[in-house]
Amino acid sequence: MPAVTSPAPAMLPAPAAAAAGSAQWKAEQSARMGSVQHIGGGFGGGSFEGNGFGATPDQAVRNSCFWGQRTPIEIGVARGANGYYATIFYR
Repeated sequence: MPAVTSPAPAMLPAPAAAAAGSAQWKAEQSARMGSVQHIGGGFGGGSFEGNGFGATPDQAVRNSCFWGQRTPIEIGVARGANGYYATIFYR
């Protein structure tokens, strides 16, 4: 019986690291710490920052401060051990 070989798995590029101070970076820091909090630094050209937590990425965004009240300019969401963390910069 001839040997059956599987094709080599396709190599996917590594995800790009989030730039320090970006909304994504701040969301990743919150997820890593397991805490919804403001991380030091600026607001990515915005004037306000909102943070939220939820069981899904959408819930985390919707639970963020100022959601629906201000215009978002950057949104970051990261998965933590117990749910999703969002950081949003607003105009």
